[in-house]
Amino acid sequence: MVTSMRRSETSDQALIEAVKIYRQKRYAEAEVMADRILAMTPRHAGAQQLKALLALLRGDVDRAADAAAVSLAERPGHAQTVDIARKTALAVFRAAQADAAQGNSARALSGFRRALGLDGANADVWFGLGLALQDIKDYAAAAEAFEKVVALRPGDAKALVNRAVSLQQLGYLADAMACYSLAYQLDPSTFAAVSQALSAASTGLLVLDLEALRDRLFKS
Repeated sequence: MVTSMRRSETSDQALIEAVKIYRQKRYAEAEVMADRILAMTPRHAGAQQLKALLALLRGDVDRAADAAAVSLAERPGHAQTVDIARKTALAVFRAAQADAAQGNSARALSGFRRALGLDGANADVWFGLGLALQDIKDYAAAAEAFEKVVALRPGDAKALVNRAVSLQQLGYLADAMACYSLAYQLDPSTFAAVSQALSAASTGLLVLDLEALRDRLFKS
């Protein structure tokens, strides 16, 4: 049975009881308690965190993201709040990746952006966003997303190659070459991708001498 809440109980006291129930894995009862708390105090950060965790357990990523976002807005610097937001962001990110793999670009973009709203320091999410933006040919935004990846994860050669591809599509060939060169110097295995990208019709180039290109990338 779910414990009844008397009018004299505060939201915080009720949350303590709800957390106890949650730890006993009585998840349905814990959710009823959380809903009661939120009916009294809709933006109660702790109850919203509990809602997020319960939603994640049953695979309801959208509801988890809603709850985590409210909690994060109420307590942005709180360690547990941030931790739950990050866990929720990871679930949202994975769902967005699945959408992208199925060709649902609009839903994937929405998911990546939602994940970043919960955890803006996740380089993998920025990378996924960049790829999704490339899919819809928004190369300016894609270049910015990959730039963010490199800022968060210096030395990410794949992000540099993808940033270069985006810049190349925008007509900024000199900037693209600088990114290609840095990517190659960081990881020579990127050479195949670089040479293929530079042979694209958008550059007006036909790369015939691969060794000359390799030398140029190395010395730039």
